[in-house]
Formats: sequence, structure tokens, C-alpha cells
Amino acid sequence: MEIIILIIIGILFVIPSFMAMRKQRQRQNEMQSLQNSLQPGDSIVTAGGVHGVVRGTAEKSVDLEIAQGVVVTFDKMAVIRTEQEANGLERPASRGETKPNEADSPRDEEYPPFDDEGKH
Repeated sequence: MEIIILIIIGILFVIPSFMAMRKQRQRQNEMQSLQNSLQPGDSIVTAGGVHGVVRGTAEKSVDLEIAQGVVVTFDKMAVIRTEQEANGLERPASRGETKPNEADSPRDEEYPPFDDEGKH
């Protein structure tokens, strides 16, 4: 009886861990595939949140144009998704939360603006 309980407890911990590792491995393979298939003209997003257009690729790096005439070089490992995938992500503001609750916001008179002249 005690062995059955231990087996059930073990299964309850192993199955969720296995499923999480499987999803993580799948996402990692998708990112690797994206990084290897980058072509000039692709719109991508880096791990740091930089949006850019691929202008050139090398074995381990990618040149991104982040503004007109501004090209920076990133490691391919920094590329995590296409811009289309990033635009499809749900963000808190898109769920209808456009403005914070007035009751939760501090009043302006509680926090006066910073003033350098008040230093002694």
C-alpha cells in the first residue's frame, strides 16, 4: 500500500516535469530553425526586444537595420521570433486595460516634481 502511494506521488511529479521539458525543447527547436532560416528582408525581434529587418547574415551573426541607415550586428542566438509572432502576442493593454484605476494612482500633490534648487 505504501509503495503504491509513493509511485502515485512520483508520477504526479514526473509527468508535469516531462511535459514542461518537452514544450521547452519544442520551442528551442523552433527558435533554432528560425535562426538558421533568416533571409535579408525578414522582420524579427531579438531577445532584448529590438525590432529590426535582416540586412545580412553570417554563420553566427545577423545584421539588423533598426532604423533607416542604422545597421547593427547581433548574434543569431539573440533572434527569438518574427515580428508577426510578436504582434500576435497578447499584452495586458490589449485585454481592455487601457487606463489604470484612478483609486490606485497616487495624486500629483503627494509627489511634487523634482527640484534641483532645493538641495543644500
